[in-house]
Amino acid sequence: MKRIMMATILCWVLALGPAKAQDIDFGNLMGQTPYESPSCTGSDFHELDFMHGVWDMKILIDGKWVEGGFSVHRPALGGCASFEIVSYENWGEFYRPLTGRTGVGAFAINSYDRKQHNWRQVWIDDMGTVVTSFRGKKFKDGMRFVGHAPRNEGSELQRFEWKITGEGLREFIYEQSTDGGQKWTRIATVQMVARQAQQQTGRR
Repeated sequence: MKRIMMATILCWVLALGPAKAQDIDFGNLMGQTPYESPSCTGSDFHELDFMHGVWDMKILIDGKWVEGGFSVHRPALGGCASFEIVSYENWGEFYRPLTGRTGVGAFAINSYDRKQHNWRQVWIDDMGTVVTSFRGKKFKDGMRFVGHAPRNEGSELQRFEWKITGEGLREFIYEQSTDGGQKWTRIATVQMVARQAQQQTGRR
């Protein structure tokens, strides 16, 4: 009787088959239809949530705001990363021989480092640049990253920050230093407006 019961149980288990894994597709991985990984549920992994969305940018040039491109920020890989797509436009003639226009396009992956208790960014752009040295820390109203970026035959210290300036509004500040951080020069001041907020208020 015992053998019959064991055989019955075995047949029942085999009939059920293996436990079904969570179905994940491209949209899940890239944050179009987010899911949550149990490995990345801590509050630290959500410090960049304030940037998630689609943003239209305006850059300050000679005291005037001009169209500056767009950026898309999404949670990715179940919340273990924040994926960023950017297209900077009207950022200067410096870029034209490198990208064919006055701007640059890039992908960036931001992830929280449990051991270092800060964020790291991997940046890849259409100038062929790959930057992996940037580290970020949350502050009251935003996030600031600092690292070395390639320049000519060497590198220079750069920093940037995203800051909440209002409902559906963010500010992006980008700076560089050639003396190890003693003095900083502003590269860009950018106003970011959430695309949904623009549609609701009629802003352009």
